[in-house]
Amino acid sequence: MMPADGVRWAWLAGDALRAARHAQAGSTQIWTVAAVVVAIVGSAIVAWQAMETHRTTTLSQRTLEASNALAIDSARSRLDQDAPRIDVYVEQVSFLPADSGSLPGALWSLPADAARLLRVQAQVRVVNLMNDRTIHLKVKGLHDAAMRADAEILLVPAAKLSYFLTATFTLSQWAENWESYRAGNPLPNVVEGSVIAGDDRDEGVVDTWPLRLAAWPVQPAGDPDGAWRSTAGMAGSDWFQIAIRPLRERSYWISQRRNIPMPEPSHYQPR
Repeated sequence: MMPADGVRWAWLAGDALRAARHAQAGSTQIWTVAAVVVAIVGSAIVAWQAMETHRTTTLSQRTLEASNALAIDSARSRLDQDAPRIDVYVEQVSFLPADSGSLPGALWSLPADAARLLRVQAQVRVVNLMNDRTIHLKVKGLHDAAMRADAEILLVPAAKLSYFLTATFTLSQWAENWESYRAGNPLPNVVEGSVIAGDDRDEGVVDTWPLRLAAWPVQPAGDPDGAWRSTAGMAGSDWFQIAIRPLRERSYWISQRRNIPMPEPSHYQPR
C-alpha cells in the first residue's frame, strides 16, 4: 500500500495537470475570440473607407454635372436673346375643287369615282417680327403662291408671306379618312410640313414649326345608292385637324456648318 503522503501528492499532481490543461484551453479560446474581433473591426474600417470614397466621388460627380448644366443653360440663355423672332399660324383651311364635278354639293359614287382627286389646303402665314433683322427661312412640304415647293429665302424685316400645305388624295382615300374618323382611329392619309427659321451665324438657334394636316372632307350622302358628298362646305372646322398655332421646336448649335449641336443640359437632382 502507498503511504498516505504519497497518495496525497499524486492527487495534487493530477489537479495541477488538469488546471494547466484548462488554463491552456482558456488561453487559446481568448486569442481566437480576439482574432475574430480584430478581423470584424478591420472589415468595418475597410467598408467605412470604401463608403466614404464612394460618397466623395459621387459628390464630386454631381458637382461637375451641376456646373456643366449651369454652363449650358447660360449659353442657351445667351442664344435665346439673339434668336430670330417670327410668327407662324394657320389662317384658313379650304376645300379646292379640281373640276366642276368636285364642287361642294356634288355627289360621287364608289367605285366609279374612286380615282377622282380632291384637295384640301391650309394657308400658313409667316411674319418676321423683327424690324431690323433679316431671317433665313426654309419651308418643307409647303409651297408658295407660285407653286414653288420647299423654298429657301431671306425674310426681310417686318415681311409677311403665305405658304400652303396641300393634301391631294383620291376619293377612296378621303373615304378611308372619314371611316377612320368615325371609328375613332388615326387617319391613314395625312400630309406634313414644316417652317424653319434661323440666322446667318454659325453658332445660334434654329426654330422649327411642324405642321400636320388631317381631314375628312367627304361623307356618305345617306341615299340608297351609297353616294358620297363633300363635308367641307359645312360651317365650323369639324372636318379637319391642324394646329392653328403650331408649337415651336428650338434647337441650339455650337456650329451649324460642322453639324455640332449644343448638348442637352442634365439638370442636377438631389438624391
